[in-house]
Amino acid sequence: MFIILSAVILFTLLLMSRDAGMSGDEHFHTGHAQDVINFYKTLGKDTTAVHENPNNGQVNLHQFGQLPDNIAFLIYNSLGCEDIMQVRHYVSTTFGWLAMLFASLMVFRITQRWSAALLTLCLFFLSPHFIGHSFNNLKDPPFAAMLMMGIYYLFYFFNTFPKPPKKVIAMLIISFGAALAIRAPGLVLIAYFGVFGFVYLLLKWVEIRKTESIKKPFFPKEWVKLLLRLFVYGITISVVGFFVGILLWPFALVNPVHVFDTFKDMSQWGYLLRHVYEGALIWSDSNPWYYLTKYIVYTVPVATLIGVVIYPFLGGLRKENILSTFIIYFTAFFPVFWIGYTEANVYGGWRHATFMYPSMVVAAGLGFDAVIERITRKVLKNAN
Repeated sequence: MFIILSAVILFTLLLMSRDAGMSGDEHFHTGHAQDVINFYKTLGKDTTAVHENPNNGQVNLHQFGQLPDNIAFLIYNSLGCEDIMQVRHYVSTTFGWLAMLFASLMVFRITQRWSAALLTLCLFFLSPHFIGHSFNNLKDPPFAAMLMMGIYYLFYFFNTFPKPPKKVIAMLIISFGAALAIRAPGLVLIAYFGVFGFVYLLLKWVEIRKTESIKKPFFPKEWVKLLLRLFVYGITISVVGFFVGILLWPFALVNPVHVFDTFKDMSQWGYLLRHVYEGALIWSDSNPWYYLTKYIVYTVPVATLIGVVIYPFLGGLRKENILSTFIIYFTAFFPVFWIGYTEANVYGGWRHATFMYPSMVVAAGLGFDAVIERITRKVLKNAN
């Protein structure tokens, strides 16, 4: 049922994307995609893609990896399609669907119930803000999809550590690289690895100390082994993922330091826009601290908000769920806090923070699944 519904939703979304209009940036990115292909075709001799190019109408496109744009351009050229914008919308929509898929799989990985995954899939499909952006926004939903994919495999990794399957390691590297090849903030997945690893080790330390029957060192040998093993895995996956990402991004390939420079620039984006907020026309660097929070509350479905709130009270804080709950809520809300705290320059609603929405849907799916489970147990108990 999950496979069938996933396929039906993908087909439906692709049909819906046919009616989506062209965004204001699309023709710029299409031109830059050609420059990127030329860079690889000439083995780096054509450096148009790694410099500011006023001919494209924008001077900062080289700072975006824009992997989805390049995929769309390759499909368009290879298949001889007539409408490149429609191809772009198909690619963008497919990435948006991947965000839905991995959010649902995350719920299954936590609950081991496909019914919970189905519920999450439906909640995500009924999210107009995200679905709308997935039709013609080849930056934010694709970036959200690769981050959600990375978060899913990070949880999978820690759930099977110290012997994670090889496929999990491979998919972690791919998700790290793909996220970085879309936007420099893909580096956040490496930071997530470190944060989640710290929490995992802390929980393991408490568990080992509690089970000791005799007094042992403050840092038990088995815990130190876990620490060293995790450190080796973390460094290896992060470094390989980083180089996969820069291989797909010309600006970073010619000088890997550009990744960190771009990440810093995007944290305090220098391109300002005027937009209407709370009835006033303001510059995007003058947003109040609650700008994102208010936009999210106004545009996220009420059902999703309710599910997010109730899950911690319905099993989310149980011992066996502490790590997964931390991962979900940290990735859902820390970015919003950080953007507000640093007064980052955001505009156009909360599309720049779209990457945190899949984690919100995961929390909502878990919340409603917990409600259904409680009702089911109560009904069965009364029936007996």
